[in-house]
Amino acid sequence: YMAHPYAQTVHPAYSDEVRTLTLLGIAGLCVALNVALGTAANMLKIPVYLDAVGTIAAAFLAGRLGFRGFLLAALVGAASFTISGLLFTPAVLWFIPTQIAIAAVAFYMIRPAMTRYLVDERFAIRAVILTIAFGILLGLVAGLVSAPIIAYVFGGITGSGPSLIVAVLLKSGQNLFNAVATAGIATELADKTIQLAVAVVLVRMTPGRIRSMFF
Repeated sequence: YMAHPYAQTVHPAYSDEVRTLTLLGIAGLCVALNVALGTAANMLKIPVYLDAVGTIAAAFLAGRLGFRGFLLAALVGAASFTISGLLFTPAVLWFIPTQIAIAAVAFYMIRPAMTRYLVDERFAIRAVILTIAFGILLGLVAGLVSAPIIAYVFGGITGSGPSLIVAVLLKSGQNLFNAVATAGIATELADKTIQLAVAVVLVRMTPGRIRSMFF
Protein backbone atom coordinates (compact mmCIF):
# COMPACT_ATOMS: atom_id res chain seq x y z
CA TYR A 1 0.00 0.00 0.00
CA MET A 2 1.34 3.41 -0.99
CA ALA A 3 0.41 6.58 0.84
CA HIS A 4 -1.35 9.32 -1.08
CA PRO A 5 1.20 11.56 -2.87
CA TYR A 6 0.08 14.56 -0.83
CA ALA A 7 0.44 12.80 2.52
CA GLN A 8 3.33 14.20 4.51
CA THR A 9 4.43 10.90 6.04
CA VAL A 10 4.72 7.47 4.46
CA HIS A 11 3.47 4.77 6.79
CA PRO A 12 3.85 0.98 6.64
CA ALA A 13 1.31 -1.06 4.74
CA TYR A 14 -1.93 -1.68 6.58
CA SER A 15 -3.93 -4.85 6.14
CA ASP A 16 -7.45 -4.64 4.80
CA GLU A 17 -8.70 -5.89 8.16
CA VAL A 18 -7.00 -3.05 10.04
CA ARG A 19 -8.36 -0.45 7.62
CA THR A 20 -11.85 -1.94 7.79
CA LEU A 21 -11.95 -2.06 11.58
CA THR A 22 -10.58 1.47 11.82
CA LEU A 23 -13.13 2.77 9.33
CA LEU A 24 -15.98 1.04 11.15
CA GLY A 25 -14.87 2.69 14.38
CA ILE A 26 -14.74 6.07 12.65
CA ALA A 27 -18.18 5.43 11.15
CA GLY A 28 -19.55 4.88 14.65
CA LEU A 29 -18.07 8.19 15.76
CA CYS A 30 -19.58 9.89 12.70
CA VAL A 31 -23.03 8.56 13.60
CA ALA A 32 -22.62 9.88 17.15
CA LEU A 33 -21.50 13.26 15.77
CA ASN A 34 -24.56 13.54 13.54
CA VAL A 35 -26.91 12.65 16.39
CA ALA A 36 -25.28 15.02 18.88
CA LEU A 37 -25.02 18.07 16.62
CA GLY A 38 -28.40 17.54 14.96
CA THR A 39 -30.22 17.07 18.24
CA ALA A 40 -28.55 20.14 19.78
CA ALA A 41 -29.47 22.31 16.77
CA ASN A 42 -33.07 21.11 16.90
CA MET A 43 -33.38 21.70 20.65
CA LEU A 44 -31.94 25.21 20.34
CA LYS A 45 -34.19 25.96 17.33
CA ILE A 46 -31.34 27.57 15.41
CA PRO A 47 -31.94 27.98 11.64
CA VAL A 48 -29.44 25.28 10.66
CA TYR A 49 -29.44 21.50 10.99
CA LEU A 50 -25.81 20.42 11.61
CA ASP A 51 -26.86 16.79 11.27
CA ALA A 52 -24.72 15.56 8.37
CA VAL A 53 -21.13 16.47 9.35
CA GLY A 54 -20.44 12.81 10.13
CA THR A 55 -21.98 11.66 6.86
CA ILE A 56 -19.72 13.97 4.86
CA ALA A 57 -16.61 13.00 6.85
CA ALA A 58 -17.40 9.30 6.39
CA ALA A 59 -17.76 9.83 2.63
CA PHE A 60 -14.31 11.45 2.56
CA LEU A 61 -12.62 8.64 4.49
CA ALA A 62 -14.34 5.74 2.73
CA GLY A 63 -13.26 6.66 -0.79
CA ARG A 64 -10.87 3.73 -1.22
CA LEU A 65 -13.79 1.31 -0.88
CA GLY A 66 -15.47 2.38 -4.10
CA PHE A 67 -19.22 1.81 -4.15
CA ARG A 68 -19.01 0.19 -0.71
CA GLY A 69 -17.62 3.47 0.57
CA PHE A 70 -20.71 5.31 -0.63
CA LEU A 71 -22.89 2.67 1.01
CA LEU A 72 -21.00 3.13 4.28
CA ALA A 73 -21.44 6.92 4.20
CA ALA A 74 -25.13 6.50 3.36
CA LEU A 75 -25.46 4.02 6.22
CA VAL A 76 -23.89 6.55 8.60
CA GLY A 77 -26.52 9.09 7.58
CA ALA A 78 -29.41 6.62 7.72
CA ALA A 79 -28.30 5.19 11.08
CA SER A 80 -27.89 8.61 12.64
CA PHE A 81 -31.38 9.70 11.57
CA THR A 82 -32.84 6.39 12.71
CA ILE A 83 -31.30 6.80 16.16
CA SER A 84 -32.30 10.47 16.37
CA GLY A 85 -35.82 9.65 15.18
CA LEU A 86 -36.35 6.84 17.67
CA LEU A 87 -34.84 8.66 20.64
CA PHE A 88 -35.33 12.38 20.10
CA THR A 89 -37.03 13.74 16.97
CA PRO A 90 -39.34 11.33 15.10
CA ALA A 91 -39.69 13.75 12.17
CA VAL A 92 -36.12 13.14 10.99
CA LEU A 93 -36.95 9.57 9.98
CA TRP A 94 -38.63 11.00 6.90
CA PHE A 95 -35.42 12.71 5.84
CA ILE A 96 -33.21 9.64 5.50
CA PRO A 97 -33.31 10.13 1.68
CA THR A 98 -31.71 13.54 2.22
CA GLN A 99 -28.82 11.94 4.09
CA ILE A 100 -28.35 9.43 1.27
CA ALA A 101 -28.28 12.26 -1.28
CA ILE A 102 -25.69 14.12 0.81
CA ALA A 103 -23.56 10.98 1.02
CA ALA A 104 -23.70 10.55 -2.77
CA VAL A 105 -22.66 14.13 -3.55
CA ALA A 106 -19.91 14.10 -0.91
CA PHE A 107 -18.56 10.74 -2.06
CA TYR A 108 -18.76 11.01 -5.83
CA MET A 109 -18.24 14.73 -6.41
CA ILE A 110 -16.68 16.54 -3.46
CA ARG A 111 -14.13 13.95 -2.31
CA PRO A 112 -12.45 13.52 -5.74
CA ALA A 113 -12.20 17.29 -6.18
CA MET A 114 -10.91 18.00 -2.68
CA THR A 115 -8.71 14.99 -1.89
CA ARG A 116 -5.55 17.08 -2.10
CA TYR A 117 -6.84 19.55 0.47
CA LEU A 118 -8.01 16.82 2.83
CA VAL A 119 -4.49 15.47 3.27
CA ASP A 120 -2.35 18.57 2.76
CA GLU A 121 -2.39 20.50 6.06
CA ARG A 122 -1.17 23.73 4.48
CA PHE A 123 -3.76 26.46 4.05
CA ALA A 124 -4.94 26.99 0.48
CA ILE A 125 -7.36 29.65 -0.67
CA ARG A 126 -8.54 27.24 -3.39
CA ALA A 127 -9.69 24.86 -0.66
CA VAL A 128 -11.83 27.65 0.83
CA ILE A 129 -13.33 28.46 -2.56
CA LEU A 130 -14.12 24.79 -3.25
CA THR A 131 -15.65 24.38 0.20
CA ILE A 132 -18.01 27.30 -0.40
CA ALA A 133 -18.90 26.15 -3.93
CA PHE A 134 -19.54 22.55 -2.93
CA GLY A 135 -21.37 23.69 0.21
CA ILE A 136 -23.79 25.58 -2.03
CA LEU A 137 -24.18 22.47 -4.22
CA LEU A 138 -24.88 20.30 -1.17
CA GLY A 139 -27.41 22.84 0.03
CA LEU A 140 -29.25 22.87 -3.28
CA VAL A 141 -29.38 19.08 -3.43
CA ALA A 142 -30.51 18.73 0.19
CA GLY A 143 -33.09 21.47 -0.21
CA LEU A 144 -34.58 19.93 -3.35
CA VAL A 145 -34.78 16.47 -1.79
CA SER A 146 -36.24 17.72 1.49
CA ALA A 147 -38.74 20.30 0.19
CA PRO A 148 -41.45 17.85 -0.99
CA ILE A 149 -41.22 15.94 2.30
CA ILE A 150 -41.54 19.10 4.39
CA ALA A 151 -44.40 20.46 2.27
CA TYR A 152 -46.55 17.38 1.77
CA VAL A 153 -45.77 15.25 4.83
CA PHE A 154 -45.46 17.98 7.48
CA GLY A 155 -47.43 20.81 5.94
CA GLY A 156 -44.35 23.03 6.00
CA ILE A 157 -43.74 22.83 9.76
CA THR A 158 -41.34 20.26 11.22
CA GLY A 159 -40.60 21.93 14.55
CA SER A 160 -37.01 22.78 13.62
CA GLY A 161 -35.52 26.26 13.52
CA PRO A 162 -36.09 26.74 9.75
CA SER A 163 -39.82 26.16 10.31
CA LEU A 164 -39.94 29.66 11.76
CA ILE A 165 -38.85 31.01 8.39
CA VAL A 166 -41.58 28.99 6.67
CA ALA A 167 -44.18 30.40 9.04
CA VAL A 168 -43.10 33.96 8.28
CA LEU A 169 -43.22 33.35 4.51
CA LEU A 170 -46.67 31.78 4.78
CA LYS A 171 -47.90 34.82 6.68
CA SER A 172 -46.51 37.03 3.92
CA GLY A 173 -48.80 35.33 1.41
CA GLN A 174 -46.56 32.74 -0.26
CA ASN A 175 -48.07 29.36 -1.04
CA LEU A 176 -46.93 26.34 0.95
CA PHE A 177 -44.48 24.77 -1.50
CA ASN A 178 -42.84 28.09 -2.44
CA ALA A 179 -42.47 29.02 1.22
CA VAL A 180 -40.93 25.64 2.07
CA ALA A 181 -38.61 25.68 -0.95
CA THR A 182 -37.47 29.26 -0.32
CA ALA A 183 -36.84 28.70 3.38
CA GLY A 184 -35.27 25.30 2.77
CA ILE A 185 -32.80 26.41 0.13
CA ALA A 186 -31.88 29.59 2.01
CA THR A 187 -31.24 27.58 5.16
CA GLU A 188 -29.56 24.67 3.42
CA LEU A 189 -27.02 26.82 1.57
CA ALA A 190 -25.60 28.21 4.80
CA ASP A 191 -26.06 24.98 6.74
CA LYS A 192 -24.35 22.67 4.27
CA THR A 193 -21.49 25.10 3.69
CA ILE A 194 -20.88 25.18 7.43
CA GLN A 195 -21.18 21.41 7.72
CA LEU A 196 -18.83 20.79 4.81
CA ALA A 197 -16.26 23.17 6.29
CA VAL A 198 -16.46 21.40 9.66
CA ALA A 199 -16.08 17.99 8.01
CA VAL A 200 -13.04 19.17 6.04
CA VAL A 201 -11.44 20.54 9.21
CA LEU A 202 -12.13 17.30 11.11
CA VAL A 203 -10.57 15.16 8.38
CA ARG A 204 -7.55 17.47 8.15
CA MET A 205 -7.14 17.26 11.94
CA THR A 206 -7.21 13.46 11.87
CA PRO A 207 -3.72 12.08 12.62
CA GLY A 208 -1.70 11.42 9.48
CA ARG A 209 -1.26 7.75 10.43
CA ILE A 210 -5.04 7.31 10.26
CA ARG A 211 -5.55 9.37 7.12
CA SER A 212 -2.86 7.45 5.27
CA MET A 213 -5.03 4.36 5.51
CA PHE A 214 -7.72 5.95 3.38
CA PHE A 215 -6.00 8.35 0.94
